[in-house]
Amino acid sequence: MRRFVNVRRNEIKKARIEIIPMIDAIFFLLVFFMMSSLSMVRLNGMGVSLPKASTAASPPPPRMIVTVDKAGDYYLNVDPIRPAAIQAALQDRVSAKPETVIVVNVHKSHNVQTLISVMDIVNSVKKPDGGQAAVMIATTPINARGEAVAPAGAAAAGGG
Repeated sequence: MRRFVNVRRNEIKKARIEIIPMIDAIFFLLVFFMMSSLSMVRLNGMGVSLPKASTAASPPPPRMIVTVDKAGDYYLNVDPIRPAAIQAALQDRVSAKPETVIVVNVHKSHNVQTLISVMDIVNSVKKPDGGQAAVMIATTPINARGEAVAPAGAAAAGGG
């Protein structure tokens, strides 16, 4: 008698593409490129120095306020001034009193270029020791009805 030999044929397995490792690799690449692109961006901005608690107890330093109102008129404190004369007036004051803080107040109806133009003028003012004069940027104060308030004395000076 003949014996039957049980020969198993190897079944051909279908190839499977697993998608989970591919998704992991794609997310890894996405995170890698996001983080590397963030480190390549060069951030240009103005330095901001915040007041310290120790200076809050001392009397406030003298201020010079440069204001551009809604109509586009320029004021130094409450006096109308031409934009070309701002730098010289500020330089005289800072040379006399180096601790003077320059406050820039541009009405919100103006574009950013107006603020940058005023900041360029103000940043050219130097202390007697050659350092940068202290500068603050302010917003236009509003009253209880939400309307912009003119700088003190500007209405009397015709800048209303």
